Amino acid sequence: MSWVSTIAEEQATGLLAQIYDETRARCGKVINLVRVQSLRPESMVIGRQMYRQVMDGPGGLTRLQRVLIATVVSKINGCLY
Repeated sequence: MSWVSTIAEEQATGLLAQIYDETRARCGKVINLVRVQSLRPESMVIGRQMYRQVMDGPGGLTRLQRVLIATVVSKINGCLY
């Protein structure tokens, strides 16, 4: 768990509760990557839109190629995600 303040699932309301519900439905739980952004759900929505555009938008790469590139970059940067 991060040392950043987060909003617990049972305390989430509005947009954050919706994001938590969507994440739980997709991943089976609310993952730490989402929790750590819980203080700014509006910013999280923008970040998710950007991620989807990068990963699913037009271009010459397949989704698998994009995931592999993201994995290598994360590894080089020492990021677990």
